[in-house]
Amino acid sequence: MWKRKEKKEKKKKKGMMDKVVMGAIVGGAIGSVVGLTVAPKKGEETRKYLKEKGKEVSGKFMEEYGSEIKAAKNHTKRNSAKVWKYFKKKLLKRK
Repeated sequence: MWKRKEKKEKKKKKGMMDKVVMGAIVGGAIGSVVGLTVAPKKGEETRKYLKEKGKEVSGKFMEEYGSEIKAAKNHTKRNSAKVWKYFKKKLLKRK
């Protein structure tokens, strides 16, 4: 009796997974077609635009937060050296 119930549950779960996978495939296909039909520019133009905008945004970001990033980087380097020394010392004591 339990085996029948388990088999039914497994079939039900498998059926649900099949539906989810098919839904993802169909949804991806529909999304691709819609994206291609309503895209305002060619792919090459879009990539160029995104590259330029990316450089612009990263430049502004670095202007505003560059000094903090540099300080955090230096802080991390100093601390990692200290941590490495500590663990190296502990490991050598074990031997």
